[in-house]
Amino acid sequence: MSQSSRKEPVPSEVRVIVEVDGNPVGVLNLDVERLWPLINHRKRESVPAEWMDHSKLDSLMRAAVVKRLSARMQARLYQTVGEEIVKAELDVENFNLKVEAAAQAFGTKKEDIEKLAAESERSLTDFYNFYWEYLLDDREITDLKKEWKAKGTPPR
Repeated sequence: MSQSSRKEPVPSEVRVIVEVDGNPVGVLNLDVERLWPLINHRKRESVPAEWMDHSKLDSLMRAAVVKRLSARMQARLYQTVGEEIVKAELDVENFNLKVEAAAQAFGTKKEDIEKLAAESERSLTDFYNFYWEYLLDDREITDLKKEWKAKGTPPR
């Protein structure tokens, strides 16, 4: 069989590389075998002209469409990742502010926390559970000590 008559396999996976400031940070793998039926759901039974080779047309169309799709996705992913990185930077800053607020409210040494727990008649585990919930909670707490005391008060 000659080189020109052998059908080249169309890749079944397309890899879209996600970059931030020119540095690759991730990869999105697309399974073309699963994706293509979603894209080409209006299959034609015949080609518009009998002189067109249906299999070559299909392979060429598929390759071009998937290439354009991945280029558009890469551009959009770059933009989206950039926007989400800005939001993630704000998340980091918020976590750091919460950590600093906890240190100001409860002290910076383990002994401070041990004393607080003992005075509250609760365990260190209770405090750390409170602390981690506080860090992960999206709501704003203005008075941590008051919140800690309220958490330890049994319901009436």
